[in-house]
Formats: sequence, C-alpha cells, structure tokens
Amino acid sequence: MHSYRFNDGHIHIDKRFIHPFIKHVVIWFIWFFRYERFLDELPLQKLQYIIVTAGAAVHCVLQEQGIINPTVDPFSGLGHHNKFIEIINTLDGLEGEEKITFEAYMLDILEVGPSQMRTVAEADNDDLQITFDVPARLGLKAPA
Repeated sequence: MHSYRFNDGHIHIDKRFIHPFIKHVVIWFIWFFRYERFLDELPLQKLQYIIVTAGAAVHCVLQEQGIINPTVDPFSGLGHHNKFIEIINTLDGLEGEEKITFEAYMLDILEVGPSQMRTVAEADNDDLQITFDVPARLGLKAPA
C-alpha cells in the first residue's frame, strides 16, 4: 500500500498507505460498480474502511503467491481479519504530515471517483461481469 522506489539495491518508501493500484481498486469498487451510496454518511471514515479492505486483500493475495502449497483461506479468514485490523490501527495512529497526506489522498479519491461512474443502466446491464475486449480497446482486429 505504499509508494516506493528502488535505489542502490534498497527500497525507499516515499509515501505510506498511498498507492495508485489501491486507489484504482477503490474507485472502481465505489463508482464503477455503483456503490457510492455507501459513502452517504461519514464518507471519509467509510472510504478509509474500503481502502483498508483493498489493502488487506492485496496483501493477502500477494502473500499467498509465495506459498509453495497454498491453503484455502476465504477472504473472511483470520489472516485477512488480522491484516485489516493491523492496517486500521496503523492508519488511526497516523500523525502530522502523514495524516495530512493520507487525508488528502482520500479527498482526491472522493473528487476523482465520480468521474468514473457509469449510468445505472450500464451497471445493471452487465450484472457485474466485466469483460475486456483487449484487441478492440487497442484498435486492433480480434484474431480469427
């Protein structure tokens, strides 16, 4: 969930809890899939929960990639819950510049998100099944 870079064989964390992939996932979940009503009351707090859920899910998926014999642990499993609680506690403990930066990140999501909203008809027509026609998106003909 951090923005980072590699330099001289070392990882340098530029910003904690701010990552474009998490932002993309959160915006798609809320506005592309039309769950924006969830944000009606206390939007920053609810947005933080969605960010933490996305972060915990991404962490657990990446962690599973390193297991030679993966075990099935549904997303509601204890490992995911523990990561969620760990991230929430860390975000609740942010202070100073980090807190201001994270709040600005959330406000940016709230500002950008509605531009990604589809009409209700578009959302209802796909039944949440997204198909990506990669050749068409690239302006290419599909292979015959």
